[in-house]
Amino acid sequence: MFTQSLPPCGFSIVVKFGGSLMHDLSACRTAVAELERLVQRGHRILVVPGGDFHDKAMERVDDLYARAPVSTRHACALVQDQKGNSLANRAFSSKLVPSATLSECRSLAKVGKIPVLLPSRMLPTTDSVEWGWDITSDAVAAWIAWVTNAPLLAMLTDVDGVYRNGATHNPEAFIEEIDAHDLAELGHAPVDACAAHFMSLRGASGVVINGTHPDRLRDWTEGKHVRATYITTFRYKESAPSRSA
Repeated sequence: MFTQSLPPCGFSIVVKFGGSLMHDLSACRTAVAELERLVQRGHRILVVPGGDFHDKAMERVDDLYARAPVSTRHACALVQDQKGNSLANRAFSSKLVPSATLSECRSLAKVGKIPVLLPSRMLPTTDSVEWGWDITSDAVAAWIAWVTNAPLLAMLTDVDGVYRNGATHNPEAFIEEIDAHDLAELGHAPVDACAAHFMSLRGASGVVINGTHPDRLRDWTEGKHVRATYITTFRYKESAPSRSA
């Protein structure tokens, strides 16, 4: 998993922009517009794009055929690049700009832009990454938030948060708050187990929030309670590895 830290970049929010939001162009534009408003309010935002069903397809192919692990997993990172480039299209916003490095992201955020991290160049050359199928866009977003000391981590998706057994249409299954350790054990959730485990290990809290309701994201950044799943780290101990580990 991820162990190596990088210099702080001054981001106030790391946003994992779920691939599911891009299936609905109207919802995507609405979510992007709210990110723009948050920048106008003084936030410095770094966006980590999500993957999509292409990732799952490649995993299934990898299960059936003996392919070179590095090339296959690099292809998954390229899927995130594709999503990132699509999200940064001027049809959505002139503020979103694709970027391949954290230093570029920092420079863009300083001038009021919203960098969209394209991971395919950075991750394969980063010693802190041990390649594996469990390293997904969720885990990358959690890692980026941790190493850059970003105080807020939001995982935008197209549902209200985490539901027991993935029952998104059952209000009684909705989970308002969950410890990251318990989330890793939960299984069926919009946040992958690797990301939840990393958050538990490093004491990195966050929120899973419905990006189709942008007012929730805004209210959350202002400290208001919103309908979302809050990922806590109550089990985190001071003896956990530091950012320089």
